[in-house]
Amino acid sequence: MSDSFDSDDNGPDYGSHFDTARRAPLPLLALHRVALKLAERPVAGLGLRALRRAESWMLIELKQRLERSGGAPPDPLGTTAESDSDVDPAQIMQALLRASRGTDQNAIEHDFYVRVLRQLNPSQARILVLMSDGGVWPMVHVCATSIVGTGSERILSYASSAGKEAGVLLRAQVPHFLAHMDSLGLLTVGAQDSEQEPAYEILEADTLVRDAMAYVTEDLNRHAQIERCSIRLSEFGLALCAAALPGHGVSSAALGGTASDAR
Repeated sequence: MSDSFDSDDNGPDYGSHFDTARRAPLPLLALHRVALKLAERPVAGLGLRALRRAESWMLIELKQRLERSGGAPPDPLGTTAESDSDVDPAQIMQALLRASRGTDQNAIEHDFYVRVLRQLNPSQARILVLMSDGGVWPMVHVCATSIVGTGSERILSYASSAGKEAGVLLRAQVPHFLAHMDSLGLLTVGAQDSEQEPAYEILEADTLVRDAMAYVTEDLNRHAQIERCSIRLSEFGLALCAAALPGHGVSSAALGGTASDAR
């Protein structure tokens, strides 16, 4: 399945949160409906933008809480997982144990790569190809701290320009895509890359980052703090690319020519 939604560089893709909103608790549903009503009135002005921003970040916060509690948030690509109600856990376990007794290391490694790749969506595949040269990319987290500087809560994680350079259409979902790739062991998160100061400044001016900071200061009435980091493919990520992209370098051809060499 390919990305089929248009991206709006002037703000977060609030429309992409619509399906999430329908599954949200009643306060979020009410907030969403008010935003839709106000959208019909030209006099709504700045109040509408603030309301939509609040709705967007409340939904993001809900998603993060679901992830921390082990709940499964809706797939941002809109796909529906098949029901596992007819699957016998004992059969799955036996199949896995049979496979573990194999002696062909290449076959076992091949099977492992296939299982990991099947957990990626098309957007993540584009990011993987872009980063397959082993380059380092800027990444930031946006945190909310109290006015006195005690206590910190991360509001936005894994914001990076890698998604834009890879031609990902669902820009607002890039942080979630990168977080998932990191959880699979495909990425290495490091300290700030001091050689990419201009790239960090461009990233911090991105709409998603600016809206996260505005949400912290205007809606939460807290201090917004940016934490600069960097990301690159891990040794496992590079090995996976070597197996899945034989003969390719950074491969702008594999991305359809949309990747830029400039960062």
